[in-house]
Amino acid sequence: MMQRSLWGLVYALVVAFLCIGLPWTPALLFLLLLGVAVELIRMPNLNPRQRSAGLLYTFASALATGWLWGVGGGQSILAVFILIWLSDSMAYVGGRLFGRTPMAPVLSPKKTWEGLITGILFTVGTAYGLFHLALDVSLKLTVVLAVVVAATAPIGDLIGSYFKRQSGVKDSGIFLPGHGGFLDRLDSYLLSSITLVLVLLAFQIF
Repeated sequence: MMQRSLWGLVYALVVAFLCIGLPWTPALLFLLLLGVAVELIRMPNLNPRQRSAGLLYTFASALATGWLWGVGGGQSILAVFILIWLSDSMAYVGGRLFGRTPMAPVLSPKKTWEGLITGILFTVGTAYGLFHLALDVSLKLTVVLAVVVAATAPIGDLIGSYFKRQSGVKDSGIFLPGHGGFLDRLDSYLLSSITLVLVLLAFQIF
C-alpha cells in the first residue's frame, strides 16, 4: 500500500509541477516513463521481441519528452496532456452518442471511428480558443498540435491494450491507486509525444 501511494503521489506531483513550471519536473517525468519500462519488463507472457519493442517505444517517448521540454518547457508537455485528456473525454462522449463503427473490436470494442472524429473536432476547436486566441500560439502550431495529439492518443491507448492483452492482464500494474499502472495512464502520451515531435521536426513547425 505504501508503494502504491508513493507512486500515485509522484504522478500527481508531475501534473502539478507542470502547471507551475518547476525546473526539475523532467526528472519526475522520466521517472514515470521508467515506471512504464519496468512494467513492460515485468509483464508475463510477452516474448522477447514484444518486450524489446515496448522498451524501445518507451525510450523513444522519453527522447521526445526531452525534446519538447527543451523547445517549450513544461508548458509544451502540459499542453499535450491537456489535449489528450480532452480528446479522450470527447471521443468517449462522441462514441456514446454517435458510435457505430468500432476501431479495433478485439482490443477495445468501445472505441469507435465516430468517437475519434468527435474527439479531433472538439480538440481542435478548444485548442484554437485556448492556445491560439488566449495564449497567442501560432495557428499552424495550434492545429498541428491538436490534430496530431487527438488522432494518435486513441491509437496509443490501443497499443497499451495490445501489450496488456498479450500479457493476459487487465491493468499494467498497481502503482497508481485506483488507476492501474503507469502504462494505463501514459499509453496515449507515449505515441502522441513521439508522433508530435516527428511532425514538428519534419515540417519545422516550432
